Amino acid sequence: MPRLGLLETDTLYDCLIDDYGSYGNMFAAFFDALGGQLSYRHYQVQAGELPQHIDECDAYLITGSKAGVYDPLPWIAALESWIIDFHRQRARIIGICFGHQIIAHSLGGKAEKSEKGWGLGVLNCEQILTGNASTLRLIHSHQDQVITLPANAIRLAGSDFCPNAALAIGNNVLTFQGHPEFTPRYLQRLLEQRKGTIDSEVISRALASLNKATDHEQVGRYLLDFIYR
Repeated sequence: MPRLGLLETDTLYDCLIDDYGSYGNMFAAFFDALGGQLSYRHYQVQAGELPQHIDECDAYLITGSKAGVYDPLPWIAALESWIIDFHRQRARIIGICFGHQIIAHSLGGKAEKSEKGWGLGVLNCEQILTGNASTLRLIHSHQDQVITLPANAIRLAGSDFCPNAALAIGNNVLTFQGHPEFTPRYLQRLLEQRKGTIDSEVISRALASLNKATDHEQVGRYLLDFIYR
């Protein structure tokens, strides 16, 4: 049974913990619901926990976070060094949202707060994951974006709003800006906590978009295939 290392880079709002636990728990539930048959090891990155040896797990996933890659926080610098080191050792690394951004940023690309504002709700991207151009829909929740890809990265999905919404580097790095693990109900409750900090019209549009079907299962199975390689 493959072991997935879940590098948790944030804690949930207090009112969400009882129902969702943590971002790591949300990913475990997501993969389990797809029949993933994985075991999990959780690392609290903000508390200084990082994998020390590449063979601790078969693959590693870096979660979302309220932090930005540019924030002067000690744990972010430590995570960047870890990404560079484990990538050099050819570890399989997945990044979601903040994870997507910090992997790109650490490996020679650039992530920053986008002048386009918040990407919230179900967003459409053109994708080449299946080899045929088609639309990829995922729930998004971000202000920051990957502006420049690392030199050896391949863009897998993007849109006018978010040009670099997914990327791969060789056979060992796979990242997405969107959240396959988010449910519409989770985003609704998350946005309740952010009223007053995000423009109400942006929130209203995001909530209205949640009636659209998403491709979270497709992305989940793509991630499982990556983990099982």
